[in-house]
Amino acid sequence: EAGAKPSSATPPPATQDISNEALVKIDPDIQKYQDAVDKSKAAYEANSNDKTRAALADAHAAFGNYMVYDSPVTPRKGKYRRALVEYRRALELEPNNEKVKAEVAQIEMIYRDMGRPVPQDAL
Repeated sequence: EAGAKPSSATPPPATQDISNEALVKIDPDIQKYQDAVDKSKAAYEANSNDKTRAALADAHAAFGNYMVYDSPVTPRKGKYRRALVEYRRALELEPNNEKVKAEVAQIEMIYRDMGRPVPQDAL
């Protein structure tokens, strides 16, 4: 049909580019969250203790929250996949963080409700 967009115009979730570089082109504010993660990670690597671990977990959780609740990145462009990556990183540092666990469960439920596989990837 004339004027119809090909169905392959938007990549399926498995081929979404959720790298910082790709997402910053859509939403430049993502960079400040990545910068906060990088700063917290450097502090944690320089002096690994409960305080720096919690700060790094908080930075990942804040990035995930931004992706879910505030970023204009669409689900088709990787909004929830990137949030899952950040939330899972937070849980690696703080496995008992109930708020982050709830966010992960909510996103996983959305994928299941849509009949899609829950992404398991990491950057």
